[in-house]
This record gives sequence, structure tokens and C-alpha cells, in this order.
Amino acid sequence: MKCHACGQDNADSALFCSACRRPLVAPTKTPTRLEPLAVPPAPPMAPPPAPGDLGGRNRFAPPNADADGHAGDPSAPLTDEEALAAVIGNSGTQYYLDAFDRIERSQGGGWNWPAFLVTWYWLLFRRMWVPALIYFFSPWILFFVLGVVFAVLGPLAVLAPVLVLGTWLAMFIVPAIMANGWYYRHCQARVRDVKARGGTKAQVLARLEAAGGTSTVAVVVALVIMLFVPGILAAIALPAYQTYTMKAKVSEAILEGTEVANAAGQQFEATGSYPTDIDRIVQQVQPQSKYVKGIEQDSISGALTVQIEVSPKVAGSIQLTPNVDAGRHVTWSCSTVDLLKYVPQRCRG
Repeated sequence: MKCHACGQDNADSALFCSACRRPLVAPTKTPTRLEPLAVPPAPPMAPPPAPGDLGGRNRFAPPNADADGHAGDPSAPLTDEEALAAVIGNSGTQYYLDAFDRIERSQGGGWNWPAFLVTWYWLLFRRMWVPALIYFFSPWILFFVLGVVFAVLGPLAVLAPVLVLGTWLAMFIVPAIMANGWYYRHCQARVRDVKARGGTKAQVLARLEAAGGTSTVAVVVALVIMLFVPGILAAIALPAYQTYTMKAKVSEAILEGTEVANAAGQQFEATGSYPTDIDRIVQQVQPQSKYVKGIEQDSISGALTVQIEVSPKVAGSIQLTPNVDAGRHVTWSCSTVDLLKYVPQRCRG
């Protein structure tokens, strides 16, 4: 082998030139006219699909459809199955097409588990916005109706379990049975609206896919809302409930003070003087509230001061002031300075 750099002859098996030590490169063989060029072997062809095997494509797609199920022949008419498949989208296409076929043959649409377990989210996922809105508010409407029915029934309120069971059936069982039929009519309406606009087959399919399909974003937003709603309700309802309980406890203490005041007023009406031993009257009043920490009386005016403590943060006093008319009849007025938030309206004047 001749070195291309220095021209030194070397053995055919040598890798480097014996004179300049440069790597030796074998000359490229030029094919002659009688020697054909080497052609790489063709890759093996995939075996033909078995009868009925469409390689994962929708069974309603035409034989010449591409990987997305779109017809390869734009001049071919758009079939109902292709239109419905485009509206359904890539999620559960085969299931719903089979269900729609059963509905067309009056064999029922079948049971829909997502519509039973998560009805509202299923409606949002399938982009059925109006039914989802109706379903969201329907429990409030049903509870209102049940409340009116219970108020009207009176003694017949024993039927409440039956009505509650009927409500449960209406909210869960009925949607699971009717869901596929609802969705079929929803898809048909989309197909009619899009076809009415006209256009080529490809344009109609594109508009159907845009009008139909599923919405994961709507479900995520709904989940976020449902997570935040209990927190918002708790933030509003918990302080209101705490205030309500505090008012109930303060009212209980005021009731005991009012009973003592009425007893003192009766003595004044009988004798013309207020009792000097108010503790004795306090012991006679039943029931006694644990939130009353003491009752004091002004010996001159007869006014009572009721010390109240519901909690370390809710503590104070109310004043019961006697008002005597010309017939020596005694009435009592209530006032407070430090418990205005928790006393009844008559004690805020």
C-alpha cells in the first residue's frame, strides 16, 4: 500500500507508513460498469393486520383514515359516527359511541359510573355547562322544597326519610342512568350547529373538535373552588357561631338578674322599700346561672348591678335600674357599657 503523503510502499496489512508514520488510508474502490452498486436491503414489511384489527384507530373511522381518525379522502361525505367521535374527543370515544349506538337501537345507554360518583365534575369534564350549573344549584332548591313540605306536613313529617331517599335518588341514581342519553343529545346538538355553518369535511371536523372534547381545566378549577369554599364558610360561620353562643350565655345571666329585680320590685310595691338582704333573694331564684358572678344593690336607688363572666374575654356587668310610677308599680330598665356586643337590644338603649 502506497503512502499518500510520502509515496513510501508499505505492506497491505500495515496501518501506519514505515517512513513518515502517518496513518495509511485504503483507496476507495470505484465500481466498474459491470459491477453494480451495493444497495442496502429493504426493511421487512409489517404483516397485514388481522381482520377487524384497525391498529388502535376508532372502529368508525374509514379504512383510509390517518392516525387521528380523519378521513384521507376529503371528498368522502362526513358520517354521523365520524362527527360524534370528533365531538366526544379522545377520552372514552369508543365507550360513548357504543352507548350512543345502543340508544339509537332503544336498548338503553347503560350505567355511567363517573356520572354516579362525581356527577358535577363529569358534567364539567364533558363541557356540559348548563346542566352542570343546574346540578350545582339543585340541592339548595331541593332542600328548600323539603323544608316547605315538612312545614306543611306537620304530623306527617314521619315521611321525611322517604323524601330524603327520593332526593338522594334524584341527585345520584338518576344522573347515572340518564347521563349517556343526556350526553348523546348534547353531542347531536353540537353536530347540528356545526354542520349548519357548512364548509369542507376537514373544516367541519376541526370545528366539531373545537366545540366538543373535554375540559380538564374546568374540573381543576371546580376542585380548587370546592376546596376553598369550606374554608371560606368556616371563616364566616365560626365567628358568627361563637358570637351566638356568647349571646345565649349572657342572656341566661341577664334572666337571673331580671328574676332578682322582679322579686325586689314586688317587695317595694308591698312595703315601700327595697330589700336590704339581696343575697337572700338571689338564693331563692331558680335556676341560677353559672355565668353570674355576683349581684349588688344600691340601697338608696334600688338599682342592681349584675356581674357576668362568660369567658376571660367576655366579662362585664349590666345595670338594672328601677322605674316607679304613681301607683308604686316598679319596672326595670337594662343597660351596659362593656357587654354591648352580647346583650339583647333592650339593654343597648
